[in-house]
Amino acid sequence: MRGIRSLLVTGLALTFCLSTSMVEAKPRWPRVSWTGPTHTTLTVAWTDDAASAGSAEVRPLSGAATSVTAAAASTGTSELDATFVARFTGLSPSSSYEYRVQSAGTWSAWYPFKTAPAPGGCTPFRFVAGGDSRGEELPIVGYQPSRQFADIMSSIAAQSPIFVLHTGDFVRTGDKADQWAEEMPALERVSKSIPYFMIMGNHDDGPGTGAAARFNSLLEYPADGPDKVDDYYSFVVGNVLLVGMSTYTYSFDAQIDWLKTLLVAHKTDVDWRVLFFHTPVWSSGAHGNNEGDKARAAKLVPILDEFGVDVVFHGHDHDYERFHPSKGGWGGVPRVITPLPLDGGRRGVANGTTYIVTGGAGALVNPTFSASSTGSAKGSNHLHYVIADANKDQLKLTVRDCGSQGLGGPSCSGDIEVVTLLKASTVCDPGGGDAGADAGGDALADGDVDAGADSATDGAATTDSAADTTAEPDASADDTGSVDDATADDATDRPPVPNEDVTDSGGCGCDIPGRSAPLGRALPLAGLSALLLVVRRNRAGCARGRHHIRSRSA
Repeated sequence: MRGIRSLLVTGLALTFCLSTSMVEAKPRWPRVSWTGPTHTTLTVAWTDDAASAGSAEVRPLSGAATSVTAAAASTGTSELDATFVARFTGLSPSSSYEYRVQSAGTWSAWYPFKTAPAPGGCTPFRFVAGGDSRGEELPIVGYQPSRQFADIMSSIAAQSPIFVLHTGDFVRTGDKADQWAEEMPALERVSKSIPYFMIMGNHDDGPGTGAAARFNSLLEYPADGPDKVDDYYSFVVGNVLLVGMSTYTYSFDAQIDWLKTLLVAHKTDVDWRVLFFHTPVWSSGAHGNNEGDKARAAKLVPILDEFGVDVVFHGHDHDYERFHPSKGGWGGVPRVITPLPLDGGRRGVANGTTYIVTGGAGALVNPTFSASSTGSAKGSNHLHYVIADANKDQLKLTVRDCGSQGLGGPSCSGDIEVVTLLKASTVCDPGGGDAGADAGGDALADGDVDAGADSATDGAATTDSAADTTAEPDASADDTGSVDDATADDATDRPPVPNEDVTDSGGCGCDIPGRSAPLGRALPLAGLSALLLVVRRNRAGCARGRHHIRSRSA
């Protein structure tokens, strides 16, 4: 009987190897981003079996296509195969296009995308933030991607954001190529048409740094920091500055200096300043505030206060938590917490930075989470993501509730809360940025094929080879002045707990002695997934049995 079972599994695996070889021999995992101006360019990366001659085409939704050559360079062998990169330039702001890619003579389908509004413009736009989507490595069966991540990606795609931010922890072990390969199909549900900006979490790094890391070999980002790597970067969309930082690779002190330079440079040309990185500044979760790194917080927070950074998104703790706007709290500066003045602390002009932990995109959630830290306004251990609607003088944050974690897919049909930040716009130009029906002055509606009044088709792609205020004496004072969300369904709203310095490294179940909850929750999946993992492992064996080349743009 054992021999029959072995033969059956071998036969299944062989069949899967043959079918996988046929499926993989074409462009896969298309992922778009911006490495240049967000309103006139698009960068697309994709994966194929081996480095070869690649190209990409772009066209308006009605019009002729323009072709560019893809860059590819061999960097090694793994399940990730070869990465191709192409860049479209000369596009029009707030306009709809579609693209396709080709490698080894095989073309992908056409995928739609939309360019961002022009910098300083008034065009409303939507983006999404979330993070901690990784799976788990389980006994016997090995790595299991999150069952919920793919469904959450589909829900995000249905929101039609201009771009998506991921606050880190995409995989469990960053130096294992097979884990990236397992997660990419879910990512593709969004990344094929919507720029997807990820930042490294503590699980995403390796096996080396820079181009040697899996993260960098797969993903293309602006790399505009002093180290010229994809680990941290910035970009501008409309009147919003977005800055992604890495709390695990490269010098964070150097990144803070770079951040200050960025904030100085964009002091007058944006209204909203948004940061995203992995380790929370404030958190009630098991990892705690800055995970004990007070020196980092002591240098970072004063700069956020000085330049009026509006929102910081982080992950690391697998839950949702929003803190009332605050200033100080680190480096000997008293912490001042000022709840938003309207709608029970959910709407108004903020006096300080709003810190948000968004670590519920699919990873195993913290089962006993309580939003108990000083200044905490709202918390939940449900799966979720944050929808951000930017519209000139307001930033509306809708936290989409994807429900409790279980064997079924998330519904993502309700909201945990809706928060609206207000401020007077000082830079938005009502005559630019496609604010009206014909902002370009070309007698055609905005988003048309020719937005330039030159009778030539805009969007011709060109090749670009350039790769109630409460002051506290310190962070452990009681939040006696905060406004709590006194709603009947808010099971995680909390009384203040006066201890900000207690930290624990157990928030993600990361190899902590005695941390059994994630495994206990995951074990029911093991029996359901055992055969699938055998097939996956044999698939990886098929890949290792061929000579693969993984490549990186020059």
